[in-house]
Amino acid sequence: MRGQSYDNAANMSGIYTGLQARIKAMNPLAYYVPCAGHSLNLVGTSAASSCLGSVSYSRFLQALYNFFSASTYRWDHLKAALPAEGIVVKSLSETHWSARADAVKAVFLHYLEIKSALENIFSDSRQTVATKLEGLIRQMEAFGTALLTVI
Repeated sequence: MRGQSYDNAANMSGIYTGLQARIKAMNPLAYYVPCAGHSLNLVGTSAASSCLGSVSYSRFLQALYNFFSASTYRWDHLKAALPAEGIVVKSLSETHWSARADAVKAVFLHYLEIKSALENIFSDSRQTVATKLEGLIRQMEAFGTALLTVI
């Protein structure tokens, strides 16, 4: 082996105990180069976390996922509101930038349907006050949320 390229995790790229070090001990000429794709992912994650609007929007996306996924009743309401081939809300990931894109895509494609599912759950008299998260509806009605979803 003449070259190595891994993500930036210490268990892979660590110079003392990582896989890089083990391979280098067997072959000193096997140079390590950090994976450009993983490095770019870290740059994107860092950039997104440095903007207050982006952080707030990411929290909204995760809250939306948490709300629906915490209950089969709510998840069924969401799926009933979506078209047959509709994309359900997705969870965010700290390590996979594409998970953020998937979460935004689901909301972008089905904005009105998701809002309708929230309104149906909120208007259901059998639901507890804690379940009726009117804040998510208000946040979906906010111009900033709609704008960031489109952008």
